[in-house]
Amino acid sequence: MRIKTILSLITLLFLQTLFGQILKDCSLCKNQLIKNEQIKDLNIDKIRLLTNEIFARNGYEFENSRFQQYFESKSWYKSIRDNKKVILNDTEKKNVAFFKEITKNLESKRNEMIDEIKNFKVLIDQDNISELKSKYNFNYEENHNSGEKKFLKEVFSKINLNDINFYKDKGIYKTIDDNGFVQIVYTVYIENDGIDISYNYMSHSEIIEGFDEYSDYYSENEFSYNWQFKFIKNKLNFIRLMVAG
Repeated sequence: MRIKTILSLITLLFLQTLFGQILKDCSLCKNQLIKNEQIKDLNIDKIRLLTNEIFARNGYEFENSRFQQYFESKSWYKSIRDNKKVILNDTEKKNVAFFKEITKNLESKRNEMIDEIKNFKVLIDQDNISELKSKYNFNYEENHNSGEKKFLKEVFSKINLNDINFYKDKGIYKTIDDNGFVQIVYTVYIENDGIDISYNYMSHSEIIEGFDEYSDYYSENEFSYNWQFKFIKNKLNFIRLMVAG
């Protein structure tokens, strides 16, 4: 009886450890229902890859050449040449549905984040200080008030918030202006729940060969503004302004 109890405890501990681990591949997806704890830290691209792996392990052949090359590099992959013959069992179907639901939720969260940035931009353009304070805990720094407001509006005038693209857990839109004197970089950078909006008056024009008698440019004029936010509970929250230079 005691041995049986010990074996039961060992089995329980093994299962807890197994389900507590982040899912690295879908080798168990055929016979095991995947739990949220196993994928809670994975990004959309990784979950999509796991979804496709379920099909790949059943011999599915992908039209997407990168997916096909990736799975062909795996020793376990073997195409059955006819995708109509690919049949998933009930556990695999449930895991695919689960992965797709998680992917949908993560995409929705991304869209909500972008919408919040767009709403923030509208209030910046309107100079609606009271709403900026109440909704986003945002206010201009007193010591940088005049320049900060101008630079933040300038960033939003250059950034296309409808064209931010993501790779894994990072998204970016960056544009560079070069007016023959200086280069200015405007950026919205997203990583997980963090959002950085940046104005960088960063370097001389590419046509300037050096700090010589032909140019009034001086490197000590370089500076940057970086507004940092967190997306928490479906809401944009201002954290801090970092000024350098």
